[in-house]
Amino acid sequence: MSNDNRPVNINLMKIKLPIAALVSITHRLAGMYIFFITLPLSIYLFNLSILSESSFTNLVNLLSTNILISTFVSFSYLVLFYHILTGVRHLIMDMHIGESLRASRASSIFVITIWFLAVIYILALVF
Repeated sequence: MSNDNRPVNINLMKIKLPIAALVSITHRLAGMYIFFITLPLSIYLFNLSILSESSFTNLVNLLSTNILISTFVSFSYLVLFYHILTGVRHLIMDMHIGESLRASRASSIFVITIWFLAVIYILALVF
């Protein structure tokens, strides 16, 4: 006997997820971005910075003059910062602190607020 009232095709864009769920999902997406983008970028920039004095100078000049590259690098490290913030939030919740729905929502809002303040600060530095 089948249930005819069950959803056949769930439209994820119409489901209103709680903010804690969005923070959890974006934490995982940020982790993938860090692994595939930020980590190789960091290794490459580190390699350029220690290769020679001239390559370090060229890197500094590139990051200070090219707004597109400096924005990309800044965004990559802001994603890393977001991942760290949400990771600490998850670790605290793993210690059974703030596991209630109300506390989870509050910690999600706190993490997003801190991250947006960091974004505004970094944008002020870049531009």
